[in-house]
Amino acid sequence: MTLQMRTVHLDFHNSSLLENIGAQFDPESFAQRLLEARVESVTCFAKCHHGMIYYYTRLPARHPHLECDLLREQIAACHKVGIKVPIYISLGFDEEMAKLHLDWREVSAEGKLGGSTPLEAGWKKLCLNNDAYLSYVEEQIAELLSLFDVDGFFFDIVHQEECCCANCLASMEEEGYDPEISQERKAFAEKVLLRVKKRLSSFIWERKAASSVFYNAGHIAPGIRSSLKFYSHLEIESLPTGGWGYDHFPIVARYARTLDLPYLGMTGRFHKSWAEYGGYKDPSALEYECLRTIAFGASCSVGDQLLPDGRLDPIAIKLIGDTYETVAKYEPYFQGAKPTSEIGVVMPKPTEKIIDDALAGANRILGQAQYQFDLVDSRCDWSKYSVLLLPDRIELSREPAAKVAEYQQKGGKVLASYHSGLCQGEFPPGWPLEYLGESEFHPDYLMPGKEWQSLGQMPFVMHEPAAEIASESRWPAERWQPLFQRSRRHFSNHFHTPPQGPMGRPGAVCWGAGIYFAHPLFTIYRKHGSPIARKLVLAALKELLPEPLVVSNAPSTAQLLLNYQEREKRYCLHILHYVPERRSQLDLIEDPLPLVDLEIGLRISKPKRVYSLSGKVPAMEYKAGRAWIKIDKMVGRQLIVLEQ
Repeated sequence: MTLQMRTVHLDFHNSSLLENIGAQFDPESFAQRLLEARVESVTCFAKCHHGMIYYYTRLPARHPHLECDLLREQIAACHKVGIKVPIYISLGFDEEMAKLHLDWREVSAEGKLGGSTPLEAGWKKLCLNNDAYLSYVEEQIAELLSLFDVDGFFFDIVHQEECCCANCLASMEEEGYDPEISQERKAFAEKVLLRVKKRLSSFIWERKAASSVFYNAGHIAPGIRSSLKFYSHLEIESLPTGGWGYDHFPIVARYARTLDLPYLGMTGRFHKSWAEYGGYKDPSALEYECLRTIAFGASCSVGDQLLPDGRLDPIAIKLIGDTYETVAKYEPYFQGAKPTSEIGVVMPKPTEKIIDDALAGANRILGQAQYQFDLVDSRCDWSKYSVLLLPDRIELSREPAAKVAEYQQKGGKVLASYHSGLCQGEFPPGWPLEYLGESEFHPDYLMPGKEWQSLGQMPFVMHEPAAEIASESRWPAERWQPLFQRSRRHFSNHFHTPPQGPMGRPGAVCWGAGIYFAHPLFTIYRKHGSPIARKLVLAALKELLPEPLVVSNAPSTAQLLLNYQEREKRYCLHILHYVPERRSQLDLIEDPLPLVDLEIGLRISKPKRVYSLSGKVPAMEYKAGRAWIKIDKMVGRQLIVLEQ
């Protein structure tokens, strides 16, 4: 399927206590305002988190103060002007059903009901392993398909905890899961989600095959692969000031774009997060977030909310419209564009954290150095990458270990650190490394060798413990030990003990097919911002990838993303320079920042024509296999097009 480029997710969660729902809704004005804002698709609500329904339904949960057949009028008005209307259904939260059916709620292993407590203002989490509830959802889907010309469905809160309700306990025991073991409960919860997606998608597509279907859990991780066939597309919910942060979207997008489904990136117009009445993002921030989304090959979605009386927020829709006016100019350079990635960063196994520290560190180091890279799992095609990066904790089972070996046999290079590469305590055959255990010192030090002496000839502190490694291959860096391990029995100074000298263990090992670091450098960079961690990684990449696709004199705050459009035979270089700043408890963007005297070298064949979206023709010189672009000055954003 093809996604619309400019979309809006129009939130509409209203307690039954609110009156005059939709009383001021004007269908023609609604559609016209969206059209003027260049919106091509708007997700509208059938059922919200409160369990309230927003159309004239035969089901019992119609909002008691609904003043019009709201969803019907939204769909009719938008379709009249060519705007699509996917339908939103809250799945995991339904306050009305939670109130009527206490036994439909999730139950933790400790016996606590899922979601908020009786004395909290918040949502109650329903268990999705419940045939009665899913039948209720199917009844609503069937009704919607019979009443409206449905474009698609957006199901929200599609996640399942380690539920121990009566249904789940019975199902686990029947299917051979041990409910007393947390990992077994998690595995069963994943199975429940798979069943739910299969059930609902099959129910929809049997009745309308062209309908789009998406299941939202606020994040996309490798575990989604098992259920991808039940999605028509992907949506990356990622509001930087709403808890996701500015690192989240690029990390997830770099993985999502390898999954062969169209996808969109969803930010919000809110200053902070969802349901913020009267809070508006700075225009520069929304512009950056949308242009970054396009640069990653995703369609744009901006989260907004309809006022309870049915009116669009005039400030919000103008903010979205102004941004989408800019986005529309990029559309010719968005359609069919594919990333030109040369590094594959292997994704870690899921942890309690949404984003693994090592993965976030790798994303920052590579992005700041303008490398072109994807995030991959073991089912991706690795052959197109010149370098495979395994950050810190990518321990391998037999099958991925064999795939790494095959990748290297065909000429691929590997950069690994700490526990990455280990399979049952041993490194893959061909890696000249012996794992001896964990370091007794925390922290210890790393001294660059002669070949990396430009990094500095002093022992650098490593803020996280190392793996003890033995190797007879080349050591570009050596570990140094402190005088003693700081403890309550003996310590020196405020922080840690000074270095004593070499400990006879490698800090880095280099061989023909790869480079390995004993320390978790990517975690160190993420948690401590240590400059030497970044410099060590870049020194290794310089050896493994001496001629990267993109080189420049741009600062590390600039983002350079190079895409290629096969049909048009042209490269599209997105340059973005908006820098989040910690101005409160939030990272905020309020200003596009200038870049001056910028020089960028692209390792591509000689272009026939070079131009920019701004209309100014940049200076270009082709030498030594690179197209060198010179930009005297730009502010915030620029798109350079190089036709082949």
